[in-house]
Amino acid sequence: MAKKTETFLLEDVRPRLMRAAFVPTLVAVTDDPDYVDDETVLGTDDVTAAKIGGAPLLTKEAPAPKCGKCKQPLRFVLQLRRSDLPAAAQVHLAEELLQLFWCDDCQSEGGAENPWSKGALIREVALGQPLAPRKARGDDEDDEDDEGDEVDALSVTFIRDWQEVEDWPSGQVEVLAAALEVSPKSEATREKLEALAEAMDDAELETLDGVKIAGWPRWVSEPETVKCKCKAVMNPVIQLGEDAVVVGDAGTTWILACPACGKKAYVCQQ
Repeated sequence: MAKKTETFLLEDVRPRLMRAAFVPTLVAVTDDPDYVDDETVLGTDDVTAAKIGGAPLLTKEAPAPKCGKCKQPLRFVLQLRRSDLPAAAQVHLAEELLQLFWCDDCQSEGGAENPWSKGALIREVALGQPLAPRKARGDDEDDEDDEGDEVDALSVTFIRDWQEVEDWPSGQVEVLAAALEVSPKSEATREKLEALAEAMDDAELETLDGVKIAGWPRWVSEPETVKCKCKAVMNPVIQLGEDAVVVGDAGTTWILACPACGKKAYVCQQ
């Protein structure tokens, strides 16, 4: 009997393409009433909260890190709490907090060519006694206040209430081929995959941007594959879209996890 030829009709392959992703509610907070608007509320920071920006939990065991290249202090980017995450995502963390820091000058080398850049740090931290927060230095070195220091207005976005949603791969032929476990080398297969991509576009089945866990990566350019130091292929587990964390002029960052040894790395695309 002749082997049945796959047509890749959307109604036939939908179950193979849909993945569950988890997206949070993002709450922007400031401690300066002048910055309160329709998108930002008045509030205070919490060093143990899941968030983008603000102040991370720093302890004696996990102090403020410095860049491994230029030795300048790393900028805090992200903190997630294991107990807040969906059960499917908690397996990726051994400690309660996951923190991401990077150097604005040196982190841009991070990517498939160098996911282990010394210009960034991904670490897991146990909850402990926080160190006293430090004041941020003001722009005016000649400030006339008593200490010559100025505390910047709080700028933090809390990450709360993860919800499960449907997520779909991009319409790139190579991405769809990998999702359906077929080779895109033949012209006939590529035409079918291109037709599938058009059908997905008509049905408004898109890859979610922004902050999410699991689902499909929303690649800015070509899909990237990163191998762990143990040689296993790493999986993107946390996405930070350009509307959440700005990398250079724009871009998206992913935190990757090794399914074999649990190591973390990161990829940036602009």
